[in-house]
Parts: sequence; structure tokens; C-alpha cells
Amino acid sequence: MFDAETAASYGWINRAPPADGLDEYVDRIARNIAALPGGVIEATKRSLPTDDFKEGLLRENDAWAQHLINGGCRAGHKHRSANATLKD
Repeated sequence: MFDAETAASYGWINRAPPADGLDEYVDRIARNIAALPGGVIEATKRSLPTDDFKEGLLRENDAWAQHLINGGCRAGHKHRSANATLKD
């Protein structure tokens, strides 16, 4: 068994909410996922790596790039080209 600090240092977790706040945290995450625009969850599932992790990351990158091209970011919000992120 590992404590949260050790698990985070290994990259196994990115946060460890306190036990008395866990239900609220999970509910908030579930609401955020449910509020995503149509197609985002499906694109994410398609991007999951198969046998080749790099291929999965490239598919994820392409899905986000397409989302941004289709107006998935706020008007006026500047972002770096998503295609430059993983393909360079």
C-alpha cells in the first residue's frame, strides 16, 4: 500500500480528495462529464490506445484539434495549434 503523496510522485494519481469530500468530488466530475458537448465522449473513447500508446495519443490529439476547429473553444480564446502538440 502507498500513501497519496507517494502515488502522486509516481504519477499514479493526480489528486486525493479527503474521504469526507469524495462523494461531492465524484458528483462534480460526473456533472462535468455529462455537460460535455455531444461527440466528445465518443471521440475520447476512440482515442484510447490500442496496442500502440503513441497511436492513441495521436488520435486523441486529432480529436481535440477537430473539436477546436468545430468551435469547441470559447470565442476569442487563443490556443496553440493542437496538431503541433504531438506530431512534432
